[in-house]
Amino acid sequence: MIDYHVHTLFSGDSTATISEQLEAAARLGLEEICFTDHVDFDNPGANFAPANLASRRYMLREYGGSYEGVRIREGAEISMAPFDECAAKTKAYLADFDADFIIGSLHVVDGVDVYYPDYHRNKTQQTAYLKYVETILESLPRFDFISVLGHYDFVAKFAPYEDRRMRLDLSPLIRHAFTGVFKTLVSMGKGIEINTSAWRGEARWGLDVLKLYRALGGEFVTFGSDAHRSAVLGSRLDEAYELALEAGIPYYATFEKMQPTFRPIV
Repeated sequence: MIDYHVHTLFSGDSTATISEQLEAAARLGLEEICFTDHVDFDNPGANFAPANLASRRYMLREYGGSYEGVRIREGAEISMAPFDECAAKTKAYLADFDADFIIGSLHVVDGVDVYYPDYHRNKTQQTAYLKYVETILESLPRFDFISVLGHYDFVAKFAPYEDRRMRLDLSPLIRHAFTGVFKTLVSMGKGIEINTSAWRGEARWGLDVLKLYRALGGEFVTFGSDAHRSAVLGSRLDEAYELALEAGIPYYATFEKMQPTFRPIV
């Protein structure tokens, strides 16, 4: 298996060292991991410096591209937003970084980080989730340099509702918004990530969303634990793979220098 969403202390919200993450990957017998530290220009008021990718690359040189059988890829998780300045700043920041892989994620809606309770205050679940998906759809065309859309269900990760799941049957408008997202991704030749972190200790979800993605022409996914600490690296990747298989997704992808290699899901 692979883990294509791994953070280190180069992300402002992680204290994990490179060596800790690599050791965890080796213990699990992973085939490949990709470091995807944060590059965020979506929220000008936040004090969250983008990852120093040059320094991380320098530290990774000692491993020569692998660690105890685990191939190492270098990427970034960028924050998308529906305004041109965010895309321009992000693209300029990455210009000198010869990335293998870039995740495009949405974290902030209308200036509010959806990770925190304030986003959900005075909103219904349907309203909060719909606005999140609609903002993904509005943002995507500006970010044609991503590899995949990251954690489409991030808004649900710490949502205060009794049933947190991101589901298409929450609202016809949510299904409609996802339809737009997936048509856009397919037209751009991009995939989506199955990110296991939002499930936390609960049963996996997302089969309905993945089936819609497939029905609209989606062909590949990546798998990621979104690990900000080594204890959760690789978490529930087997379930993510099974979910993709059940949804009929034909391939998962690994990347080198932004070029995908498609591997059959069987």
